Amino acid sequence: MSLISARKLSSALAAATLFASATAAADEASGAPAGAAKVPKAECVAQLDRAQSLHTARKLRDARASYLACSAPACPELLREDCSRSLVELDGTIPTVVFSARADGHDVTDARVLLDGEAVSSALDGHAVALDPGNHVVRFERAGGGVSEMHLVAREGEKNRGVNATFMTSTPTTEKAARERAESGRFPVLPVILAGTGLLALGGSFYVRLNADSDADRLRGSCAPSCDQSSRDALSDKLVVANVALGVGIGAIALAAATWLFDPRH
Repeated sequence: MSLISARKLSSALAAATLFASATAAADEASGAPAGAAKVPKAECVAQLDRAQSLHTARKLRDARASYLACSAPACPELLREDCSRSLVELDGTIPTVVFSARADGHDVTDARVLLDGEAVSSALDGHAVALDPGNHVVRFERAGGGVSEMHLVAREGEKNRGVNATFMTSTPTTEKAARERAESGRFPVLPVILAGTGLLALGGSFYVRLNADSDADRLRGSCAPSCDQSSRDALSDKLVVANVALGVGIGAIALAAATWLFDPRH
């Protein structure tokens, strides 16, 4: 190799080394960490512009994703700081909800949750879910447990709002029907007791009345109209007992009938 060629090769190596050092210094000055993936500055700016447009349109979830993208370490430092500040501001206003479902008084995690028609993964793990402000439709679906759907309005700044669904393995109508069937099969104790009391009272009244009539006939044939006072009092007492028993019997039977007719089981 000639002396001139050796000098040219040495100059080329020195230039390459100097270029590499200058490039590393430029990366360090721009704030990009060593080894960070190269992201074109134009792409970072585009993400910031997109985030700001979405933020203004209150599409906060999509805006957050764009703010995160332009906050990446590979983006220029000044742009990263702007995106990070906006991200912190957005996180303070974006609404969040916490979904939960219960069945028969217990928490369940096997229900499927759809937010505005889109399935929400791991929705029932207790973590907060971010959503845009405005009207939303939440639908809970559980195999064998039915469907629960509700409408909600998410408000900016509202955090960890509980959205709950309740499932029942047996419907209230079924439980009510079973309870009514059980009650209808019960023996009507009170109406039977009242009716029996009324019949006994009527029977007693009839017997005492017959006995009083017999005594009256006997007194007419033996001593009337000058029978002694004790005989007349005894006859009068029997007539009073007969009339009272008659009233008790009629009242008891009437009450038994009313109790039977107005019983809710009938």
